[in-house]
This record gives sequence, C-alpha cells and structure tokens, in this order.
Amino acid sequence: MKVRLKQFRVAAGMTQAKVASAVGVTQPNYHRWEVGAAPIPEAKLKKLAKVLKTTPDSLLGKHAPIRASIYDDSVPDNLSYYGEVAIHFAGGGESLLLTISEEASSRLHQDLQDDSPFVTVETMANQTVIIRIRAVSDVYFSSEAYDDYGPEHGQYTNHVDVRIPDSRDWEIIESLACDGDLGEFEPADVERVRKMVTITDEQYRKLVVDGAITPDELEGERAKNQAHTDRIFEAAQYPVYQLSTGQRRRMYVDLPESLFDAFCELIDDNGNTSSEDMIRIEAIGADRIIFINKHALDYVSIPTHRLNEGRTERDAEAIDSLGGQDT
Repeated sequence: MKVRLKQFRVAAGMTQAKVASAVGVTQPNYHRWEVGAAPIPEAKLKKLAKVLKTTPDSLLGKHAPIRASIYDDSVPDNLSYYGEVAIHFAGGGESLLLTISEEASSRLHQDLQDDSPFVTVETMANQTVIIRIRAVSDVYFSSEAYDDYGPEHGQYTNHVDVRIPDSRDWEIIESLACDGDLGEFEPADVERVRKMVTITDEQYRKLVVDGAITPDELEGERAKNQAHTDRIFEAAQYPVYQLSTGQRRRMYVDLPESLFDAFCELIDDNGNTSSEDMIRIEAIGADRIIFINKHALDYVSIPTHRLNEGRTERDAEAIDSLGGQDT
C-alpha cells in the first residue's frame, strides 16, 4: 500500500527528525516508513496520525473518494462544479475547453484582469494549465446551466470531459494507462476508477443486448469511447504545450520534480519574477533537455497530480535541509 507520510509531513512543515522524535523512533526508522521500505506498526501509525493531524487511513491512502458536486452548497468551492471555460488563441492554434470548479472560475476571472504575463487554471480533470495572456484572443465562461461551450461548440476536440478531483484517483489512472503497479492501491479503488475511465467487453455486450446500441453501431461506439479514454490517460501522464504557430507537442518528463522546477515560477508568480526568456525542462535527466521560449507559448498543460508530487519533493528537501535545527 502506498503510504502518504511525506505529503502530510510536508503539509505540517515538519522534518523527518521532528516527526520521528514525536512518535518515539529514530529518524532512519521513520525514513523507512516514509519510503515504504518497512511497514508501520499499528500503534505508531496512530501516533503519526495524531502528530500529523489526520487519520491512520489517510496516511495509508485509504480515505473515502473525493468527489465533485453540483448544486451542493455544503461542499467547498474547489469541489463545486462551475462548468467550462473556453479559451481561444490569436495565433489560430487549437482552442482549449477546460472543466473547472467554482473556485477556479473566480480565480481565473480575477487573474484575467491583472497585468501578469501568465495565468494558471487548475481543472477538475487533473490539468494545471498555464496560459500566456498575450496569446489569448477571447475567453468564454459557461456555467453548467448553459447548453453549449462557447462559439466553437462541438469543435473542442481535446476536451477532457471528466470531473475527478481526487489526485489519488489520477495516480491510479496513470498506472492503468502505463501498465504500472496497481498493487500499491486498494483493489476496490482500482476497480472504482477503472469503471470511471474504461468500458469492458462485457459492458458493450450488455449495451447491445439491452438495445442501447445496435450491433452496427458497436464499432463506432467503441472508437468514440476509446478516444475519450485516451484523452483521460494523456491527462494522467503527459505535459502538453502549444506554440503560437499552432504546433502542439506532447512531452514525457520522467521526474515530477523536473516538472515543478521548470514551471513553478510561472505558476506561483505568474511569470513576474524571472527575466529569462527560456523555460528549461529536464525531460529525462541530462539525456533529454527541452527549452521552450516563453514568448512563443499559447499554453502548457501539466498533470496536476504529478506537479503536486514534484512540489512535495522539493518542499520536503527544503524542510529536511533544516533538520539540524531539530536537535
């Protein structure tokens, strides 16, 4: 089972040594728990949960699924579905259609009226999208009450039409997409997520038997649903960027830290702090390095769960570098 100790420890701003001391073990012993090299004894798990202000199940990645809601004022704005935002580009490149929350809608509406070079949108489909303001021609906000998505309704071919706000679910989707190790997740969670993003042969047979589709329609239905699944799998694995020339490129970046290092300045400071024109990405360490001209970008879309994993790693390094101050 994939433990979540590092995420909760970093959120608490605690070094490994400080957490270890709080639960009565050595730092090396705690480290083995955090990297999954040794099981956490039940008594220590309860102490860890108390120190990190969470639950034992959450530390083990067993929390209940986080779901998006509609027409529910009891949920926070980041889980309340707003609708879609359609973004069109002056250079003629492919438009974006993004599924967003109430919180993301309010933030984007405000950011579009500021003077920053870039704005960032976090979608409900695992996309952190960084958009260069001067590349934009117009933006349409369409709440869920609308029946269309803006002036190019039906033409937003890369739209990832899902509302899955749980980063843990996207880790499972990534493993499904690349035949990764599903053994580190709860089997019930794997099956739940699999049903959200794929359709089995048995389900197709039932659709035909029930008369929902005819045998002649089956192959077309398979192709349509496979394209939808492929878009979801891409959102779980690959950063994608579009240039002002309209060219769209997909990247493979092996380390989440490399994604964070490359784009954190654009996300956290909206591109206001650095005078450098080029974004440098270590896609596969020193073996494959990509440079992107900021001024030639329409946008870059990054899998949110991978970006957040990179942020956690860098924050953990910064916190642990202060470890000597704990003793």
